[in-house]
Amino acid sequence: MHTLAVISPGHFHAALTLRQMHPDLSRDVYVYAEDGDDLKNFTCLVEAFNSRKENPTAWNLKVYAGGDFLERAVKDAKGDIAVLAGRNDRKIHYIKAMHDAGIKVLSDKPLTVDQRGVDILKELLDGGEVIADIMTERHEITSILQKELMAEKDIFGDLLRNSAEPAIVKESVHHLFKNVNGKPLVRPAWYFDVNAQGEGIVDVTTHLADLVQWMLLGERDVDFDSDYELCSAKHWSTNVPLEKFTLITKRENFQKELMPAVENNILKLYSNGEFTYKLRGIKVKLSVIWALEAPAGGGDTHYSVMRGTKADLIIEQGPQTGNRPELFVKPHGNIAEAEKLLRMVFEKQAHRGLGLMREGGRLRLEIPALSRSTHEEHFAAVRDDFIACLDGGKKFPANLRNALKAKYSLLAAAKKLASGK
Repeated sequence: MHTLAVISPGHFHAALTLRQMHPDLSRDVYVYAEDGDDLKNFTCLVEAFNSRKENPTAWNLKVYAGGDFLERAVKDAKGDIAVLAGRNDRKIHYIKAMHDAGIKVLSDKPLTVDQRGVDILKELLDGGEVIADIMTERHEITSILQKELMAEKDIFGDLLRNSAEPAIVKESVHHLFKNVNGKPLVRPAWYFDVNAQGEGIVDVTTHLADLVQWMLLGERDVDFDSDYELCSAKHWSTNVPLEKFTLITKRENFQKELMPAVENNILKLYSNGEFTYKLRGIKVKLSVIWALEAPAGGGDTHYSVMRGTKADLIIEQGPQTGNRPELFVKPHGNIAEAEKLLRMVFEKQAHRGLGLMREGGRLRLEIPALSRSTHEEHFAAVRDDFIACLDGGKKFPANLRNALKAKYSLLAAAKKLASGK
C-alpha cells in the first residue's frame, strides 16, 4: 500500500491525480502547503471528486497549512510518493527536499524552468529514489497510434532527413480561461508571472519535446550534448487586459510582481515560444501558443505531423475535428494501396476496432469511443503507471534518468536562446 504526500498544490493538475481511486493507494492523502487560495482550490476540487454522483472518490485529506510546510512534510514522512504541481520556480527545490528524504517523486511538468534548476536536477538523477514527470500526452490514443504507424515501414517509410522543412512539427494552442471538471478554472495570480510559472517555451513545450523523444528513441539512451542540436528559438507575448486577468484569477488588480510587464493596464505575458532542433539528425519544430479564451464550443488544440518517405502522419484537433484529436494518414503514392496496407495492420490489432475513412487525399482513422480518454483522465493513468512500475507490474524505462536530463537541458537551452537569459 502506497501513501501520497501532496506538496504545495498550486496547480489543478495536483488534484487531477486524485480524480480516480486506486486499490494500492491509501485513502489518506497528506497535504502540505501554505494557507491560501491555492490550497483552497485544491481541496475544493478533490471534494468535488468525492461528492460527484457517478463513481465518487473517497479521499481523506489530512492537511497541514503553514509556512514551514516543506520542513513539516520531510519531518512527518507520512507518504512514500510525493506529488507536486504548483509554482515552477520553486518546484525543483521541493523535489530536492523530497528526494533527499528518500521519497519517490511524481511531479507535474516542468520539473524546472532554467539552467540552474537543470543542474540541480542532474545531480538528483544520478542516484536515489525515482523522479518522474507527469507526461499525460503519452496516454493520448492518437499519439500512441502515430508512434505505432511510424514503425510500419510499408506505410510510413522512414522519417525525412536532410530536408529544408522539419520532419516533425508539433504545435499546441492553449487558453488561459477555460473549464475544468465542468467549471470555470480559477488560476492563481502567480501563474501570470513568468519568473514563477516559467515562459511557455519551458512549460507546455515539455510535453511536445517528450513526445518527440519517446517516438524517436523509445527506451534507447540519450545524451543532450551528443544527440541534440538546437537550431533556433524565439518567444513572444500574449496581451492580457486587466478585465481578463480579473476574470481568470478573481483578483481586481495586477500584483506588484507583474507590474514590470504591465503597460496601460495590459500585461505582456511571455507564454508563447517556438524552437527548432535536431535529434540524431532529425529536424524538429515545436511551438506553444496561449490565447486568452477559447471560442464558443472550442478548446485547446493540437497539431502534429510526422513526415515520412511514403506518407505523412498528421494529428489535428480543432473546430474541423469537433475539438477532439484525430489521426490522418496522407500517402505520397496510391491511396488505395495505402488503405489496403493499413487495413492489414488493423487486422493484427483487431481488439482496437480501428476503421478507416477517406477524406480527400487522406485517410482518417476511425477510433472507437472506448479507446479514447480525456486529458483530465490521463493524470490518474500516469499515476497508475507509476505505481505499477514501483510494484513490479511494469518497469520504468531504462533511460528514464538520462531522458529527463536531456529533455530539460533542451528546454533550458531554448529559453536562453530565445530570451538571452
